[in-house]
Amino acid sequence: MLVVDTTAQTTYSALSEEVIEEIIACARYGELEELRTMMNSYPVSHLELKDDLGNTALHMASANGHLEIVEFIIQALGSLLERVVNTQNDSGNTPLHWSALNGHEKVVELLIKNGANAKIENKAGRTPMYEAQQNNHEKVVEFLLANVDPAKGEESDSTENDDQAK
Repeated sequence: MLVVDTTAQTTYSALSEEVIEEIIACARYGELEELRTMMNSYPVSHLELKDDLGNTALHMASANGHLEIVEFIIQALGSLLERVVNTQNDSGNTPLHWSALNGHEKVVELLIKNGANAKIENKAGRTPMYEAQQNNHEKVVEFLLANVDPAKGEESDSTENDDQAK
């Protein structure tokens, strides 16, 4: 079943469910060239669309550690990234939850650097850091501790911290 994000500005009525499933599958299985080819035929806003569980292409690429696809999606989304990077699926998980849960450190870093909010809780009340801790992904936990301001729930500005230390 296709779920259409009603906040998207494009009308998706002409878009088949198969196309959306294929975009999401490319992200899930690491098929970068096929995803690029598909995105040449469709507006970038199609990357906002969700599957029947509320997952976007960014969820799938992040969950499976496909760094190059995450990079491609981030670059392709441009100004739409802010809306998509913290999209929660039906379980309340964001792409950051899934990359942290699976220990994909480089994906976690990229998501944080591009506006992912590490303080969002899923429907079970768990943050991405909690998911990483529960699955013994120490490098992910260390990165999040070093780069997320616990008071704000946002990426720490390391240059600001460096200035304060001087």
